Amino acid sequence: MPFYSVKLLAKKEVAEKTTAFFFEKPKNFKFIPGQFIELYLIKKLVHPFSIASSPKEKELMIATRMRPSAFKNSLRKLKIGSRIKIGGPFGQFVLRKNKKIPAVFLAGGIGITPFRSMIKNYPDRKITLFNSNRKKKDAPFLEELKKLENKNFKLISIMTRENKERINPKMLKQNIRGWQRVIYYAVGSTGFVQSMADMLAKTGIKPEQTKTENFSGY
Repeated sequence: MPFYSVKLLAKKEVAEKTTAFFFEKPKNFKFIPGQFIELYLIKKLVHPFSIASSPKEKELMIATRMRPSAFKNSLRKLKIGSRIKIGGPFGQFVLRKNKKIPAVFLAGGIGITPFRSMIKNYPDRKITLFNSNRKKKDAPFLEELKKLENKNFKLISIMTRENKERINPKMLKQNIRGWQRVIYYAVGSTGFVQSMADMLAKTGIKPEQTKTENFSGY
């Protein structure tokens, strides 16, 4: 497994209690949007993070909810200019190679991170994003995603606390042309991903049309 020493370049709050960390990108570090890296901190603390930046961007960026855990506390205290070790990239949660098949992203909260990488990297792909958060202030990269909308990329924001609604079959059918023939990608907490998988199965979507990635410990 390849390891790299990287420097922390910047930190930025991208939603309430959610911080993006920007690291220098190692030379010859190549990844596919949707893959993840592992961060190694002091006391053998290690945690996987989806890469939120695209391969086209100069820096390597991750984003996470800043919860009270040993790892998150160490990450929070990391000073600009500090060096840490990363491993990777890993993972097979990537877009299908067939560009003709539209992609539908189902993101729960911080599950938006791998999708941001994909959206930034593939402006020519037909993508519809259902972005589910509790409130607007909880939604990472929301304003940026709004600006990225174009003829290929469509954003549907769902605020479960503010609008009292969740991603549902009716919503899919109203917003996706040929919704039975697309590929669905779901990322978020274990509960969110399971609920999306169950919904798609009940709607008649075949298992081979669904790809999922669970985030635990967030």
